[in-house]
Amino acid sequence: MSVAAGGPAGAAIPESRLMALGIIGGLGGIYASTVNPVIGPVFASLGAVCAIIWGADAIRRVASYGLGTGVPSIGYMSVSIGIVGVVAGLASVFTLPALAAPVVGLILAMILGVVVAVLGKKIVKMKIPILEKCTAEISGAAALSVLGFSAAIAGSYTMQAVLTSVIATGFIGLLFILNTMAIQHPFNACLGPNENQTRTLKLAASTGFISMAIAGLLGIGLNPGWWLVSLVGALCWVVAFKSFVSASFEEAASVKWSGLWPKEEEQ
Repeated sequence: MSVAAGGPAGAAIPESRLMALGIIGGLGGIYASTVNPVIGPVFASLGAVCAIIWGADAIRRVASYGLGTGVPSIGYMSVSIGIVGVVAGLASVFTLPALAAPVVGLILAMILGVVVAVLGKKIVKMKIPILEKCTAEISGAAALSVLGFSAAIAGSYTMQAVLTSVIATGFIGLLFILNTMAIQHPFNACLGPNENQTRTLKLAASTGFISMAIAGLLGIGLNPGWWLVSLVGALCWVVAFKSFVSASFEEAASVKWSGLWPKEEEQ
């Protein structure tokens, strides 16, 4: 059971597949951001959603070793690490080809995630066996999701474009909050004895797509494809959220929309 401090419940989708989805989908979307001024930002945003789903699953695995109180903490910490990795990766253009920037950002974020996790185990004495692996994954997912949405806003993943359209405008602060909530909220909302991976990841898709819709609005005046990003994000959010609600109804013992639950003797 996921809140029994003994690790996550069974997984319908192997973590290796979700990692592949996050890394391949995330990087693919980022690199495709420049193929077309209108379609490119949509690809970048979809890549960010792939990374968010990967990160949400990693949160699910690592946070299942406690009562769930550390879900927001590791979420904010890991997205901070991811942003540091992204900025450092973008800055690598001074020594490496611009094409390498997203990969460098991902690698740096994951390395920093491992370092922070090791410090957490050695100094804070956190007894979570998969802390290093999951912190690295969440940090990497955060890096790709932030860079994906940044590319969607700026229309490109290059340092100059992101610096001008995302960092200088202050949108990077909003992306920090937005991506943290998108990654950590699914398990935070679904945790409990009956939590399961499928329902949690349906909510992760929902939070990812609503974040995509918001990222599209941030691109108003910055790229011509902002409206399509918001439209696709909003439509996909409706589908994902309806799927999550349906799954919740199917697995609930009963549903009550308002008022107090009846006492046992009144049933």
